[in-house]
Amino acid sequence: MSQRGNARTWIIPVVWTLLVTSILGVAFSSVSWPFVDVYNNFYKATAYSWSETIASAFGSGVEYRPLLIIGNKLVHQLVGLRIWVYKLLVLLQFAAVLAVLVWIFQPLTRRRAFAACLALACVTGLHGSRVLFMVAPLNAHSFGLLLVLTAVLLALSPPARWIEWMFLPLTLFALLLLESGALIVVVIVVLWRMRAPNASARAVLGTVGAAAIYLAVRLGLGSQVAASTYTETGLGFADVTGVQLAQTFAHAPYLLWIYNVAATLFTVTFSEPRAGRYAFIEALLHGYVPAWMVIHVLSSAVTTAVVVYALSTSRISDVRDRYIAAAGLTLLVGGSLLGFLYTRDRIALYAGGGYAMLLYVAVAALLENRSPARVRSVVVTAALIVVAAGWLLRTGEAYFQLRDVAWENHLEWTTRYEELGGYIRPQTDVLMLLRKTALERVPDDPRDDPLWTYTLFERQYERVSGR
Repeated sequence: MSQRGNARTWIIPVVWTLLVTSILGVAFSSVSWPFVDVYNNFYKATAYSWSETIASAFGSGVEYRPLLIIGNKLVHQLVGLRIWVYKLLVLLQFAAVLAVLVWIFQPLTRRRAFAACLALACVTGLHGSRVLFMVAPLNAHSFGLLLVLTAVLLALSPPARWIEWMFLPLTLFALLLLESGALIVVVIVVLWRMRAPNASARAVLGTVGAAAIYLAVRLGLGSQVAASTYTETGLGFADVTGVQLAQTFAHAPYLLWIYNVAATLFTVTFSEPRAGRYAFIEALLHGYVPAWMVIHVLSSAVTTAVVVYALSTSRISDVRDRYIAAAGLTLLVGGSLLGFLYTRDRIALYAGGGYAMLLYVAVAALLENRSPARVRSVVVTAALIVVAAGWLLRTGEAYFQLRDVAWENHLEWTTRYEELGGYIRPQTDVLMLLRKTALERVPDDPRDDPLWTYTLFERQYERVSGR
C-alpha cells in the first residue's frame, strides 16, 4: 500500500521529539563535567598550539580521529569552559537525530505517525543510546550517528545532482571524525543496489573515493600502532580482563570477535547480554530477576518478534519502506560488526538506530495490512501494546539514568577525586575551572528516589531506605 495522507501528521512525531528532548533536558540540566576523559581533552586543547594540535591529530595511532581532536580545540577556543553551551549542543544533537529519523520516515498517516513515535521511543530507550547524553567538548558518538542518518536521508531524497556530489565530503568528514563513518560506505552501496533515488553510481564512487582518501591519509600520516586485540570485556557470566582473554583466545582470536559481534547484535535485539555479559540468564540461575530486567528483555524480544514477523509475512509495497528497511538492516548488522574487538553498550548505538528503522517499517506494515483473521489481529494488537508500553517505560528510564549520571559525575569530583588521581595531575587552570564548575551545584541524590523507580528502571545505585 502506498502511503497517502495528510502532511500534518508529521506534527505528531515532531511534537514527540520536542517533548522527549525537553523532559530529558530537565534531568540533563543537573549533569556536570565528568572528570577523567573531559579533563584530558581540555588539557590537550589548551596545552597544544594549533600546529601541535594538527600534527598530533593527523599523526595519532589506533584511534584515528583527527577532526575530533581539532574540533575539541576549536570549540574550546570559541566558548571556553561554559558548560551550558556544551550541554545545549548535546541536546540539539539528540533532537537532530530524532528529527532526521522523522524526516527519513515521512509519516503521512496517523498509523505511520504512531509507528514513527514508537521507533523514536525505541532509539531513546535503548541502553546504547545513553552515550548520546555524554558531556564532552564534542559528543562524537551522536554527531557520528547524525552523519550516518543524514547520508541515508540524502540517499532517499528526490533525485538531485548536487546531492550525489555531497557523499564524498560527507563520508570523508565522518571517517576523519570517527571510525563508524565506514557505515556510510556500506549503506550507500546497499541503497545503490536497491536503486534508491540518490544512491547512484556517482554517489557510490564518492563514498568509496572518500574511504580511499581516508586510508591514504591514515596510512601516510598516522602512527601505525597495532590495535590491542584483548580489551577487558564481558564473557559469559563475568567481566574478563585483557590478560585472561589473551590466555583464552591466543590461538583463535576470531572466536572472541565472533562472540563480541553476536553480543552487540543481541544486546540490541534482546537486551541480553549487556557489555558481553549475560546478566539476565545469570539472574535466572540465581532465582531472582529484577522487574526492570524483565521489562528490558521482554520489550526487546517482542519487538524483534514483531519486526521478523512483519517483514517476513507482510508485503512491503511502499518503495521508500523497502529502502528504509534495507538501510536499517545494514546499520543493524554493520553496527554490530563495530564491536568485534570488545563490546560496550555505547558500541551498539548505530545498530540501535538501524533497529528502530526496521521497527518503523514493521509497525507501519502491520497497521496498514490488517488481517481479517480475528486471532491474528488480536495477537498483533497485543504485541504492539507490549512493544509500546515497554519502550515508553524505557524512555522514562532514560530520565532517571541521567539523574544517576549527574550524581556519578559529582562523586568523581568529590569522594572519588583522589582515587581517580585528581591531586597528582598537573594542577592547571583548566583542572581548577572544571572542578569549580562541577562543584557549583550539588545534584539531588538519586538514592532518595521513590522505590518504584528502582523496581521499574535500571539504576546505577542502590536505594538508601529510610532517608
